[in-house]
Amino acid sequence: MRNQIPYNESDRLKELYGLRILDEQSEQEFNDVVELASQICNVPVSLISLLEVNRQWFKAAKGLDIKETPHEIAFCSYGISEEDGFFEITDTLYDTRFKNNNAANSESHLRYYAGTPLVTSRGFKVGTLCVADVKPNRLNAHQIFALKVLSQQVTKMIELKLANNKVENQNQHLQHENEMQQLMLSIIAHDVRNPIAAIKGVMDFVATNNIPEADKQKLTGMYAEQLDVTLDLLNNLVDWSKMQITMNDVMLQNLNLFDTAESLLKQFQLSARFKNNSLINLVEKDLYLHTDNNMLRFIIRNLIANANKYTENGSITLYAHSEKDKIVFTVNDTGTGMSKEKVKNLFNKTMIESTPGTNYEKGSGLGLILTKGFIDCLNGKVEVESEEGKGTTVYLYFNR
Repeated sequence: MRNQIPYNESDRLKELYGLRILDEQSEQEFNDVVELASQICNVPVSLISLLEVNRQWFKAAKGLDIKETPHEIAFCSYGISEEDGFFEITDTLYDTRFKNNNAANSESHLRYYAGTPLVTSRGFKVGTLCVADVKPNRLNAHQIFALKVLSQQVTKMIELKLANNKVENQNQHLQHENEMQQLMLSIIAHDVRNPIAAIKGVMDFVATNNIPEADKQKLTGMYAEQLDVTLDLLNNLVDWSKMQITMNDVMLQNLNLFDTAESLLKQFQLSARFKNNSLINLVEKDLYLHTDNNMLRFIIRNLIANANKYTENGSITLYAHSEKDKIVFTVNDTGTGMSKEKVKNLFNKTMIESTPGTNYEKGSGLGLILTKGFIDCLNGKVEVESEEGKGTTVYLYFNR
């Protein structure tokens, strides 16, 4: 039987877990507090105890060489239930509440306990700062006052640690956003501005020079093709921006992978036919994945587009099957393939580049970076196998 369960136990536990301090490494500032508490109270044992569902865990301990004990023997459960902020047992042998308590009856046979609750700024008692002895004892008024002050400092230290961690995480997030903005600006400056400038140059040339109609049509076709490439890049940039904003806003649903693959392959029928490529769907028909529809479709669509870009007179095949606790989705092509060095840097944000396709199709290389970002967002994993002149296979691993 548990000793005491506070009336607000559910909210109290939520507060405790929100502090994100359980099972952390020992820290000197907390060790100093229990050392000081032992000296002030003139006792051998002092603990910073946090009371969880089934255990009490010690953030810092002096005089006990353990990190936790079961909830049912925790003196702390009584300490956090006291309304006056102080709980004391002068002799556990003569207190009926602890007659069958292993902590009082074990080899350490603690005979004395005193604790003050750790009360958060929101009023929840998440644990205690406590002292104990192997003989009966009683604290004087000055010692009780000091123990209460120290417990308040412990709570402030815990909350300050949490606040500092949040600030650090926010700084890391801001740094990540700044890096993404700089990367997008560099891509826009190079891969968007330059093609648009080239298109404008061609249009100015056509407008100011008397050239044959056949040449004019050829030039017009050239900048129309370049506009398509630039538009595709801008669409990728927009998708990337959305991903940065909604990285944590994943909308999960059960998706039939065969149907998803089939609908995506249909989008590439014309472009694949133009390059004489076969599109093959070998995904298991009754295979489902609990995931985000838009993100998954973006990932597969980009991989199909890449496969078609570097394949001519060949095939692009989609596979998917279950493997233990994973779903493995595969995109295979019989295209030009890549070197090992190219595969190694394929998803490296600092080394974005694009190799022209078999029909000299251009790109920015951003699509693969976006693809990797969405895979990470879905807690997935990607592996690439490729051989120059033989083709490429991309493996996607997702939790079932």
